[in-house]
Amino acid sequence: MLPSALLFVLAATLTREPSQTSSPDLAQGEGREIVLAACTGCHTTELIVRSHMSRKSWDATLTWMQDTQGLARLEPSVRKAILDYLEKTQGLEAEEESETTGPWASPRYRPNPIW
Repeated sequence: MLPSALLFVLAATLTREPSQTSSPDLAQGEGREIVLAACTGCHTTELIVRSHMSRKSWDATLTWMQDTQGLARLEPSVRKAILDYLEKTQGLEAEEESETTGPWASPRYRPNPIW
Protein backbone atom coordinates (compact mmCIF):
# COMPACT_ATOMS: atom_id res chain seq x y z
CA MET A 1 0.00 0.00 0.00
CA LEU A 2 1.31 3.45 -0.90
CA PRO A 3 1.99 5.96 1.88
CA SER A 4 -0.54 8.79 2.05
CA ALA A 5 2.04 11.43 1.08
CA LEU A 6 2.94 9.48 -2.05
CA LEU A 7 -0.74 9.23 -2.95
CA PHE A 8 -1.02 13.00 -2.50
CA VAL A 9 1.99 13.60 -4.77
CA LEU A 10 0.59 11.26 -7.42
CA ALA A 11 -2.87 12.86 -7.19
CA ALA A 12 -1.31 16.31 -7.57
CA THR A 13 0.56 15.09 -10.62
CA LEU A 14 -2.57 13.72 -12.25
CA THR A 15 -4.53 16.94 -11.71
CA ARG A 16 -1.89 19.28 -13.17
CA GLU A 17 -2.22 20.87 -16.55
CA PRO A 18 -0.42 18.85 -19.25
CA SER A 19 2.08 21.65 -19.84
CA GLN A 20 3.27 21.39 -16.25
CA THR A 21 3.85 17.64 -16.29
CA SER A 22 5.23 17.31 -19.80
CA SER A 23 8.59 18.91 -19.21
CA PRO A 24 10.93 17.98 -22.04
CA ASP A 25 13.95 19.43 -20.24
CA LEU A 26 13.68 17.15 -17.18
CA ALA A 27 15.22 13.74 -17.90
CA GLN A 28 12.97 10.70 -18.05
CA GLY A 29 13.43 8.24 -15.23
CA GLU A 30 11.95 6.67 -12.16
CA GLY A 31 10.89 9.44 -9.77
CA ARG A 32 10.47 12.14 -12.43
CA GLU A 33 6.75 12.58 -11.81
CA ILE A 34 7.32 12.80 -8.06
CA VAL A 35 9.98 15.50 -8.62
CA LEU A 36 7.60 17.38 -10.92
CA ALA A 37 4.81 17.24 -8.34
CA ALA A 38 6.97 18.15 -5.36
CA CYS A 39 9.22 20.79 -6.93
CA THR A 40 7.47 22.69 -9.70
CA GLY A 41 4.94 24.32 -7.41
CA CYS A 42 7.72 26.71 -6.36
CA HIS A 43 10.16 26.79 -9.26
CA THR A 44 10.57 25.66 -12.84
CA THR A 45 12.33 22.53 -13.99
CA GLU A 46 14.99 24.78 -15.52
CA LEU A 47 16.40 25.41 -12.04
CA ILE A 48 16.66 21.66 -11.47
CA VAL A 49 18.17 20.94 -14.88
CA ARG A 50 20.93 23.51 -14.54
CA SER A 51 21.87 22.31 -11.02
CA HIS A 52 24.22 19.39 -10.45
CA MET A 53 24.96 18.35 -6.89
CA SER A 54 25.91 15.33 -4.85
CA ARG A 55 23.16 13.38 -3.11
CA LYS A 56 24.31 14.95 0.17
CA SER A 57 23.96 18.46 -1.28
CA TRP A 58 20.55 17.69 -2.81
CA ASP A 59 19.43 16.39 0.59
CA ALA A 60 20.70 19.54 2.31
CA THR A 61 18.91 21.64 -0.34
CA LEU A 62 15.62 19.83 0.32
CA THR A 63 16.05 20.46 4.06
CA TRP A 64 16.80 24.15 3.39
CA MET A 65 13.67 24.41 1.22
CA GLN A 66 11.60 22.83 3.99
CA ASP A 67 13.08 25.04 6.71
CA THR A 68 13.02 28.36 4.86
CA GLN A 69 11.00 28.15 1.65
CA GLY A 70 7.78 26.43 2.69
CA LEU A 71 8.37 22.99 1.15
CA ALA A 72 6.15 20.52 2.99
CA ARG A 73 7.72 17.72 5.02
CA LEU A 74 8.20 14.69 2.80
CA GLU A 75 7.54 11.08 3.72
CA PRO A 76 10.86 9.22 3.87
CA SER A 77 9.93 7.10 0.83
CA VAL A 78 9.03 10.20 -1.21
CA ARG A 79 12.22 11.99 -0.16
CA LYS A 80 14.25 8.89 -1.11
CA ALA A 81 12.56 8.72 -4.53
CA ILE A 82 13.34 12.40 -5.15
CA LEU A 83 16.95 12.01 -4.04
CA ASP A 84 17.38 8.83 -6.10
CA TYR A 85 16.12 10.63 -9.20
CA LEU A 86 18.21 13.77 -8.61
CA GLU A 87 21.34 11.77 -7.86
CA LYS A 88 20.93 9.76 -11.06
CA THR A 89 19.96 12.59 -13.41
CA GLN A 90 21.42 15.72 -11.76
CA GLY A 91 24.26 14.29 -9.71
CA LEU A 92 27.97 14.87 -9.89
CA GLU A 93 30.56 12.49 -11.23
CA ALA A 94 32.85 11.05 -8.55
CA GLU A 95 35.77 13.18 -9.72
CA GLU A 96 33.60 16.32 -9.53
CA GLU A 97 32.60 15.63 -5.92
CA SER A 98 34.10 18.13 -3.53
CA GLU A 99 33.44 18.87 0.11
CA THR A 100 34.90 22.37 -0.37
CA THR A 101 32.44 25.18 0.18
CA GLY A 102 32.79 28.91 -0.01
CA PRO A 103 33.14 31.58 -2.67
CA TRP A 104 36.09 29.83 -4.39
CA ALA A 105 34.52 26.37 -4.52
CA SER A 106 33.34 24.82 -7.77
CA PRO A 107 29.88 26.02 -8.78
CA ARG A 108 26.85 23.83 -8.08
CA TYR A 109 25.99 23.93 -11.77
CA ARG A 110 27.96 22.90 -14.79
CA PRO A 111 29.32 26.06 -16.42
CA ASN A 112 28.74 26.74 -20.08
CA PRO A 113 31.70 25.15 -21.93
CA ILE A 114 31.64 27.94 -24.54
CA TRP A 115 32.66 30.64 -22.02
